[in-house]
Amino acid sequence: MNKNNHCRATIRISATRTMRAWFLMLSAVLLLAGGVRAQGRVDSTSDFTLDNGLKTIHRQVRGNEVVAVQIYFRGGSRSITEANAGIESLLFEVASQGTRRFPKSEINRELARMGTVIDSAAGYDFSVIAMRCVRPKFERSWELLTEMVLNPLFDEKEVALAREQIVNGLRQQDDNPDSAVALMSSRLLYATHPYRNSPSGTVETVGRLTSADLRAHHARLLDTKRMLVVVVGNLTPEEMRRKIETSFGALPRGTYQPGAMPLLEHAASPEFQLVDKPVATNYIRGSFSAPALNHPDYPAFSVTINILQQLFFQEVRVKRNLSYGADATLLSNAANSAWISVTTPKPNETLRVMFDQISFLQRQQLLEEPLKSIIGSFLTQYYTKLETNDAQAGRLAEYELQGGGWRRLMSWMEDTGRVTPDDIQRVSRLYLKNFHFAAIGNPRIFDRNLFESR
Repeated sequence: MNKNNHCRATIRISATRTMRAWFLMLSAVLLLAGGVRAQGRVDSTSDFTLDNGLKTIHRQVRGNEVVAVQIYFRGGSRSITEANAGIESLLFEVASQGTRRFPKSEINRELARMGTVIDSAAGYDFSVIAMRCVRPKFERSWELLTEMVLNPLFDEKEVALAREQIVNGLRQQDDNPDSAVALMSSRLLYATHPYRNSPSGTVETVGRLTSADLRAHHARLLDTKRMLVVVVGNLTPEEMRRKIETSFGALPRGTYQPGAMPLLEHAASPEFQLVDKPVATNYIRGSFSAPALNHPDYPAFSVTINILQQLFFQEVRVKRNLSYGADATLLSNAANSAWISVTTPKPNETLRVMFDQISFLQRQQLLEEPLKSIIGSFLTQYYTKLETNDAQAGRLAEYELQGGGWRRLMSWMEDTGRVTPDDIQRVSRLYLKNFHFAAIGNPRIFDRNLFESR
């Protein structure tokens, strides 16, 4: 293979830009690791565990006045059933609408006055309730947050209102082709896995949940072995330890044991499902198994997916104008997966081009120097996304919960920087296969054999 063909997969950047990229990446890693001193300040990351087993990761950041607090609850889909899927999404939504000490009106008034944001999300592996405030408003914001976690009221009227809002959102998922095809593809891949119980739930499961259901599930969540607190902001470790002990120190020592995450057994062969629906363009997504965050292949496959994104952009959009929306994305679940997607009026032609790019990575080796430039650009983008305190807290938690511990985040740049052309080819062959395709569009123009061929 000649050098020009190799260049299809490269983004060339100047030597000056490369040096700047590596400097930015090094600075970001040192910031997260707590080893950088600038203008008289030292930022540091550490952790501590209370006597009852509750662990906190604390990162002191003196460069801004924002404080990000995120409280995680392990379990996700393994803590719910087909009957109560969506319960944690509803639970945390209602928890923010009134506690034993603070009625809904006071919570809303105080949050608006302080500019504090409290939000929540339910995921396949964990749920989180998160707060963002400015340092001068931290004391009061923390008081509201911990009351929501420990003493939510679960008033029947608030449960009914939040339940209806969530149910309406779930109904709209089916009406939105992008959301619908994503759900279809995930269901194919997760058919025999705990992830089949979606953390968002369904119209039927959420619609049946009651205040009593929320209270019972909330009691199970307050398990110190299930919980994790992450704080990033201009607060000392001593301050945060006192806060955590005062608020959560009375919780009994937890007993939660999640066990090993099952494999995605249904991922071993390709699959295709098509919904006949009149749409302006055809919607396609193919999910497939991928290395998890704690797997040695994760850095190399992260770079591979980044290269694939660029190839799709160049070959599908720029050169052939087949779509504006060809993409590839790697997730970070405990039982991990990735997906490729596209919206196009020409599904067969477009998918052949996308398969060609996958074949290129599987059959050919990139040149070493262009790959280094790609990795430099990729890592610069990665660390740019970690500029906010919220993002840093989220990434620290992600590695702690399913990446082998938060300190492994510090080796990310080294592991990724060592990725070789051999690694790219190897992981492309190992993971870019057995796609579980879901599509919405005109069935007369889809070649089923093509979609089930890989």
